[in-house]
Amino acid sequence: MSPRRQLFGALLLLLCASRTAGLEWVSDRFEGVTAPLQTTLDVAFGFRNAGDRPATIRGIQTNCDCLRADANKSTFAPGETGVLTARFTVGDRIGLHLRTITVVTDDSPEPKRLLVRIEVPEAASATPNALEWAIGSAPSEKTVDVRAATGLKIDFQEASPSNSSFSVRLEAIEAGSHYRLRIAPTATGAAVNAAIRVKGTASTGQPVLVSAYANVR
Repeated sequence: MSPRRQLFGALLLLLCASRTAGLEWVSDRFEGVTAPLQTTLDVAFGFRNAGDRPATIRGIQTNCDCLRADANKSTFAPGETGVLTARFTVGDRIGLHLRTITVVTDDSPEPKRLLVRIEVPEAASATPNALEWAIGSAPSEKTVDVRAATGLKIDFQEASPSNSSFSVRLEAIEAGSHYRLRIAPTATGAAVNAAIRVKGTASTGQPVLVSAYANVR
């Protein structure tokens, strides 16, 4: 191949690379932690059109109805910056949640995938989370401590088992923050289990539900 053809080929490759540069993202990953009882968390991804022609966002999809995402507009001129915002709805979710946002554009054959990693702490905890009695053992009473997360005030007022084979009592150790759940099986002659739901109301008016589990086996 002649030097002139080689030079032309190199220039063509550079031109193609420039025209397909498209949207460049500041980051393709977001990590966040909500506060206890926080209802939503807003996320933002910044980007810039690094190409030499307008770039258009054709579609934005998420892998969960709990995450809604949208860009500030659809088409961006060369050199123009933009932002994609998303809102995560916490609902009754607790723990680590991984979500993805898929962005389809006309400047790339492959969609861009953005990762959202959100940790949702408990508003209250039950310790231990589960109690156990051996079949044939004495149906003695055992306890679970229910505590509100630091900085929260939660008034727990009711505890109920999903199975009448267990009796439960709820007492306040420190109203608004520390409660004790007393659980005992009515008999231990056969295997049985139940979930005990402890219902409360935070000072914000939001309902709070904590669960503990009891097993005879």
